[in-house]
Amino acid sequence: MSEARARGADWYLGDAEAQQRTYPRSFFIPSRSERETLKAGDHVRLLFFLVDPAPDQPRAERMWLDVAEVGADRYVGVLTNQPMAIQDLQAGDLVSFGPEHVITISDPRWVPYEHQLAFVSRRLLEDEALQPGLVCHDPEDEHLPPRADGHQSSGWQLLVGDESEAELDDPSSVRLPNLAWIMERYPAFGALVFSGARAGRWLLDPATGCYHPETFDPPLPE
Repeated sequence: MSEARARGADWYLGDAEAQQRTYPRSFFIPSRSERETLKAGDHVRLLFFLVDPAPDQPRAERMWLDVAEVGADRYVGVLTNQPMAIQDLQAGDLVSFGPEHVITISDPRWVPYEHQLAFVSRRLLEDEALQPGLVCHDPEDEHLPPRADGHQSSGWQLLVGDESEAELDDPSSVRLPNLAWIMERYPAFGALVFSGARAGRWLLDPATGCYHPETFDPPLPE
């Protein structure tokens, strides 16, 4: 492998697996098998921590690299972002990293969902043990005016399934997270969106972990 760095004078690579263990509700990473089988040309994002950030600097920068070389258990990537706070690193520099450092693998399927928002029960986001038992899609919501930041309603709603009308009408009980983030958090829901599902309601079948139209009647256990 060519010479490349995994740390510099003012930065070091973050351990994505450690971050995921620390923040399991909000920090999601690809599977280990995906991170161990990268190929030259893949586009990945790593977490670059600042060694001693100033009060007005971020704790870390998330930046993209193109995988240039693949070894037994290490990769070399070419940095494609220009760091904002890190000084000892520039776009075009070579970075040595392992599967444990990868926080995102670029997938063109995600692009249409990166600036869309979902309507999500707050309880789902706060209780990791809960799954979206009921998901709905209303295409008319896609035509609502975009927000000032450019984000647009996706029309998707994710609920526990036992919410009362009062809970749903209470603005403090719902959140509007990024749709791609939610799809990543709940892979079964992500699969439903990727399938092109529109205009309907779906229930989660706990036995299979898949979503079915609301009319689905799961078989009784024997």
